Amino acid sequence: KDYAGRAVYVLNRASGKLLLSKVNLHIKAGERVGIVSSDIAEQQALISLIPRFLDPTEGVVKVDGRDLKWVTADSLRSQIGFVMQNSLIFNDTVANNIGCGDPSYMLPQIIEAAKVAHAHQFIQRLPYGYETTIGELGQALKPGEMFRIALARAILRDPALFIIEEPTETLDEDTKDLIDDTLDRVLPGKTVIFLPHRMSTLRDCHRIAQVVAVH
Repeated sequence: KDYAGRAVYVLNRASGKLLLSKVNLHIKAGERVGIVSSDIAEQQALISLIPRFLDPTEGVVKVDGRDLKWVTADSLRSQIGFVMQNSLIFNDTVANNIGCGDPSYMLPQIIEAAKVAHAHQFIQRLPYGYETTIGELGQALKPGEMFRIALARAILRDPALFIIEEPTETLDEDTKDLIDDTLDRVLPGKTVIFLPHRMSTLRDCHRIAQVVAVH
């Protein structure tokens, strides 16, 4: 699918700050685009327009030529795989973290997604495997492990679009290699929006879109 925002303005309704002004961005189906900015709030505002977590105060956001205001949020979000730093895991079992408690996803499907994300091996080492509670009050995980569980969650849904915010924490080289292998196998043919933190990711993008701070 093609994603486009034309002359989009976004206002932070709580602070009154203008986050985005006159944004014109067209992302072609199958394209891999990196979004960079000195202000994380502006990056977050831009990617939040697609799933309609935010609506523009002015302008139009379209998918395949259709104004998102005429698309249901559920149908839209079901086609997007999110891997975001502020929602990598929640306080529940590993299985429910990956499957989000959706009964349509059986354990073998969850395990297969975890294998693709290179998460299965460390999950098996947890006290109760896929039934181990993780999150704030459960088993503590390393940043790279949390990221791979979030990747497995997205992979399970086989979305048309991936929105991926890379880990801000420093990862060891083995973990980086595992994540890169997963992305190399899963992302070809998919539309991908990266919020990158590594030069290697920037080099792999077809295009870089820079969000310039509004003053």
